[in-house]
Amino acid sequence: MDADRLTRRSILGRAGATAAGVAWLASVRSAWAEDPPASPPPAAASALATGALVPLGYETLPGFLSKDQLAIHHGKHYGGALKALTGIEERVYGPTGTTDAAARRELGKTQSEKANSVLLHELYFAGMTAKAAPPTDDVKTAIAKRFGSLDRWRADLEACALSAAGWAMLAAHPVNGRLYHVLSDAHDVGPLWLARPIVLVDMYEHAYYVDYKNDKASYVKAWFDRIDWAEADRRWKASR
Repeated sequence: MDADRLTRRSILGRAGATAAGVAWLASVRSAWAEDPPASPPPAAASALATGALVPLGYETLPGFLSKDQLAIHHGKHYGGALKALTGIEERVYGPTGTTDAAARRELGKTQSEKANSVLLHELYFAGMTAKAAPPTDDVKTAIAKRFGSLDRWRADLEACALSAAGWAMLAAHPVNGRLYHVLSDAHDVGPLWLARPIVLVDMYEHAYYVDYKNDKASYVKAWFDRIDWAEADRRWKASR
């Protein structure tokens, strides 16, 4: 596969704690064109491309996340990551740049962390729905093939989520076509390069502290019932 194709279609970037790239969102958009949802998920355009936050596709997820929880998470944490990234890019890619090696190292590390945060938050928000539904046949078959059953898959992903400080996700890898559970303790820690998130849950406390306090187990159990399986199906199709 040539580099141009990798850039346009294949590179997701560091899945796990790492980001899904703009090209990944573009490939999901292609899947929407073939099988458009009733209303396009909010990750149709990334803030990395537009410089503006992608609006939430909902104000609340009844029985799961309140308006207050979502507003703080979206505005303060997702929004804060974008603001920090914008500042870094102005320093690094502006007219003068940064020549000091130590400063450049820190800016580079923080750039990865903030860019990954932006993209992972976009995939997280776009991957949830107010109406619970079962997995689509294609995704269910793929999960069962890799994990043995849907119940075993859920148990393993739940264990990953409860032990993660940052993110837990089901991701597809284009090199071998296999599904993996990726566990991350930070946005840029624990990457599985080129892997593409199918479903992912934010395990930072900011994702649930308003509604669940320190009860992360209840948050994770409720999240499973709010996975947007139609969106997961689009991501799965786009990863193949």
